[in-house]
Order: sequence, then C-alpha cells, then structure tokens
Amino acid sequence: MTQLLALLAVIPLACLQLSKKLHPKDRWLLFGVAFGTVISPVSYSLMEFTSMPVVGKLVGLIGLMTNLIHGSLGYFFLQSIGLLAESAPLLASQLLMIHMVNALIWSSYYGMIGYKIGQKIAGEVKEPSPDMGPVRQGARG
Repeated sequence: MTQLLALLAVIPLACLQLSKKLHPKDRWLLFGVAFGTVISPVSYSLMEFTSMPVVGKLVGLIGLMTNLIHGSLGYFFLQSIGLLAESAPLLASQLLMIHMVNALIWSSYYGMIGYKIGQKIAGEVKEPSPDMGPVRQGARG
C-alpha cells in the first residue's frame, strides 16, 4: 500500500502541465500547493523502498531525509494539542491525520514559494525605490 503512495508524485507534475494551458499566470502557485499537499505521504512511502538492493537503498535514504523534514511537523503538532499519545504506536487513522495536517502546512508553505517564483519569472517583482514618497512632476498652484 505504501508503494501506491509514491504514485501521488504524479499529481504535482500533472498540475504543472495542466496549468501551463489553463492558468499560466498561476502555474507555479498551483504547482507549489500540489507539491506541498503530497510531499509528506510520498516521502513516507519512499522509506519503504529500503528493502530493495542498491537503488532502493538510495531512494529510501532520500525518503528518510525528506520525511524527517516534512513528516515530523504534523506529528509534533498533533502531539502538542493532545491528539496523539507520547509513546504509543501509530494507528492508520492517526497516520492519516498526520499526513492531513502536513498537507495543510506544507501546501501553504510551498504555495507561497511557488507564488514568489511565479512573480520572479513574470517580472512582476520590482525593486523598491529609495524614495520615501511619490515623485512630483511639477508644482501647480
């Protein structure tokens, strides 16, 4: 079952291709939101590939490193509000809750990064001028 979670990696790539045609202005914002939504379960599923020789060990190591970053935030959040016991094993429903909290957190984070990348690419971000106020063209009066 966890290997099927790796198929979630297709969603951000499909979103990137579809938004190229449908919403080119919001392309990177949508990609960031889609990427942040699936990064936690995908990194969790990549850890399961460690049972395969050579290539699986490398993929599992990548999954472990990304899961340490993206998986622990939701776990500690749910533990701090009292929904998870401190040393009890995780049930499937609790793991689902952790991934849902991670999806909310990381989709907003990567969505903001995608929005900024989209602005940079479109050239909408302009350097602030050193002037403090508006420039007057001429005084009438």
